[in-house]
This record gives sequence, C-alpha cells and structure tokens, in this order.
Amino acid sequence: MTTLVVSPHLDDAVLSLPGFIRARALRGEQVVVLTVFSEGDAGHATRRVEDLAALALLGAIPQHLGLRDAPLRRGVASSFRELVLRELADDDIDAATVTRALTLAIAAIDASSILLPLGVGEHIDHRIVHAAHTGLAGRVGFYEDRPYALIEHAVRARLLRLGAVVDGAAVTPCPAAVDEFLAAARVAPHIHAYLPADERELCLARLAAALTLAAPPSGLALRSERLGFTPEARSDAARAVQAYASQLADLFGDEDIAARFAEPYAERIYWRMD
Repeated sequence: MTTLVVSPHLDDAVLSLPGFIRARALRGEQVVVLTVFSEGDAGHATRRVEDLAALALLGAIPQHLGLRDAPLRRGVASSFRELVLRELADDDIDAATVTRALTLAIAAIDASSILLPLGVGEHIDHRIVHAAHTGLAGRVGFYEDRPYALIEHAVRARLLRLGAVVDGAAVTPCPAAVDEFLAAARVAPHIHAYLPADERELCLARLAAALTLAAPPSGLALRSERLGFTPEARSDAARAVQAYASQLADLFGDEDIAARFAEPYAERIYWRMD
C-alpha cells in the first residue's frame, strides 16, 4: 500500500503532515512525498538537501518533480500581492501546464491514497496543486497547509473560498472571526518575514474578507479526520521539521519547535467524498 503526499514546495508536506507520514512509515506502509516546485533560486540547492534529510527521518521516499517556483515560472515579482492575492483564472496557461505534469507524475506512482494541500494561506502554487484534484480519481484528501493554517480561522477562510461542505454542513461566513484572524496574522512570524509592514494591513484585510463571504456551492464535499500520534511519532516529526534549518526563522521565529509536538498536537485531513 502506497500513500502519496504531494508537496508544493520543499517543506510543505513535512511542515503540515509530519506525524501522519511518520505514523504510516512506522506501520510499514510506503509513503512517497512528491515535491512539485523543487527548483528555484540559488537557495534551492540547500533546501533540497534539507528536504532529503527530513524525509529520511520520517521514513518517506522523496521525489522531486523539478518545476520552478512561481516567481521564476510565471515571471512575476516575489511579492505577497502576486503570490497570494492574485486571482487565478480558469484558463490560466501556467496552471494547466503544471496540472498536466503533476497528473502524469501522480499516475506513475499508482498510490492507494493521495494527499494534496488544502491551499490555506492562498499561495498560488498551493492553489494550483490543490486544484489538480479535479482530475484525480480514487481516495483523495487535503491537508492543512502549515504554518499558514495555524492562524486562527485561516482554515475556515479557505473552506469558504472553496465553497466546501464539511462533515455534511456548509461552511458559513463568520464576520465576527475577522478581528481574531487579523490579530493572529499580525503576530505570525511568516507574515512579518514575507509581507512588508507598509502593505501588511491592506493585504491581511483582503485575506480576512473571505470570512465574510459565501462562495457558490462547488460540490466539494469533505469528511474531516483529526489525527493524534504516539510520542515516538511526534518526536520524529519534530526532528524532521527542524531539518529545514534555512526556513525555520522565517516560518516560526524563535518558537521552540519541539514544544509544538507535545500533547495535544494533532493534524487534520479532509477526505474528499466522491
């Protein structure tokens, strides 16, 4: 039995699902982590080495698809506005090209379960990879993109944008959550690292607006599953995340990574109901 976890970038799968990946490996199952955008600037050589080390700690099999990050691939600025706030048209040529390459790579692996990012945080690469699910049959699930999903109500905002039904209930707008979302986002290390102070409030307000709007029903029905893990799996998960040394400061600031994996640490998967 093979489980495939599709990672947009060289850390997303491990940051989001380290416990799940390690628990499956400890059960003797084969877990393949396919990184889609594994090429980029000069720093990607270091990041690929970190990724291989992290996946070795979890007992997963790495595959790098070799596509380039959005700024190089799409010819856009490496800015929050371009990568997060830019809408993705239905006829986007780049997205179609990525989807074709990704679909072929997934078919070659022949996995019994496929996990894709939910797209929390709205990074364009995550949204493109998420949308590939429409061309996939079988057991497909979505993981919460971390650390972006750690911002309060960020997952709800993404589910609203998707027009999803979760556990039989439509996700409804919650204007009262906007202030809590903004307060959490303003202190998130990755927001400070990637979003200039003079643009921060305007950009965050645009993200928060998703909490006040109901998207048309999309037909995407999901079943949520909360996963807890043994102390061994949680310890190995922490070490794997720590392997991404070049990214930790921007993503987590001075947070004690090991402490994140103490009880009641959990991960959540949203399984597509076909």
